[in-house]
Amino acid sequence: MRQVLTRKNIAMVKAKLPEDEKEKVKPDDYKERILKFIPAEVVTLYLFLYGLAKASEDLIQFEVISWVLFAVGIIGTILYLWRIGKVDWLQILISTIAFVVWVFALGGPFLQLPWYNSVYGALLLPIYTFFIPIIAGK
Repeated sequence: MRQVLTRKNIAMVKAKLPEDEKEKVKPDDYKERILKFIPAEVVTLYLFLYGLAKASEDLIQFEVISWVLFAVGIIGTILYLWRIGKVDWLQILISTIAFVVWVFALGGPFLQLPWYNSVYGALLLPIYTFFIPIIAGK
């Protein structure tokens, strides 16, 4: 199950399950919340597509394509978690921001911006990843 299970939403989640599975459901701990908030599938897709585009940099308009891939990742995160993951909108928002933070940390299209410094991403990623499961999902 991809939905972060909290004390608040566990009754709603249990209501959708067969009787024999209801007893197994418990609120997620910190580690489980981290894993569920990070859209690993979309980050993986983005990394693959970005790497492919980077390898073809001299054949394409890489600057434009890198922003398009970033937008595809944002839309992909929302659609994947909504349609496949069937998670609530708060988790979709948190995971979409997580995707943006991951891309920002990796550089991606942000490398084109004059103010971008990789140190910003290196600081932001662990801070966001550490605090979001504490703040959200309780």
